[in-house]
Amino acid sequence: MSLLILLALTNGLCIGLSRSLNGQLSLHKGPFKASFYNHIFGFLFLSLILICLDTELSSLAPAWHKETWYLFLGGVIGAFYVALNSYVLNQLGAMKAALLVISGQMVTGVLLDIVFSASLDKLFPYVLQGLGIIFIILGVRLSQKKPKEIINKRHPCHS
Repeated sequence: MSLLILLALTNGLCIGLSRSLNGQLSLHKGPFKASFYNHIFGFLFLSLILICLDTELSSLAPAWHKETWYLFLGGVIGAFYVALNSYVLNQLGAMKAALLVISGQMVTGVLLDIVFSASLDKLFPYVLQGLGIIFIILGVRLSQKKPKEIINKRHPCHS
């Protein structure tokens, strides 16, 4: 289990580093070109790994079934995500962008869990998760305000 935790943490580090690098590339090339370069180099890297693992291309063929074509839309969504994130990261900053992206992932996860939940009596944990998401988004919103604005709203006599 500790190996899985270490791998998950490493994945988080890779995501943060990838977002930052793609954001910098986006400043120079634009978000869609940054996404294009990201995926070209990712394709080349994975191709090299497949070659090193001596994977035969014929073993990849069974993945192409007509009834599961929609599963490959993850690549389209991923490419769009990289382009959007490359743009947003430069506008909001790394921390705010990461928190909002994670909030979006949590919303998606909660909604998918609700959709695939067997019964409605198990929805209470999802309500709590939804509240957690709301608190994260409110925290990001509050962090965008200047401290003086927050104080003035709390105490109108401090001007």
